Amino acid sequence: GMAAFQAGQVERSIDLFDAAEAADARVSTRLWQRGLSYYYAGRFKEAANQFTSDVAENPDDTEESVWNFLAVARTDGVEAWRRCGER
Repeated sequence: GMAAFQAGQVERSIDLFDAAEAADARVSTRLWQRGLSYYYAGRFKEAANQFTSDVAENPDDTEESVWNFLAVARTDGVEAWRRCGER
């Protein structure tokens, strides 16, 4: 998925990440790169959902927390993100 993303094939990268998840659902909460792809595709709600599950799995990852904030802020606003509690 990341090779497609880096080549500018953002929708293709999402398809590849989806295929990885279909092959092994255990990777769902570790597909933070799919969150990036969603974000750059303008699919902010899906990005927010991906990053929220990633942060729940790994709350100490600052980068994922920042991307989560950006995605939630784009969909629901900064106040909505604040209401979700400490990230």
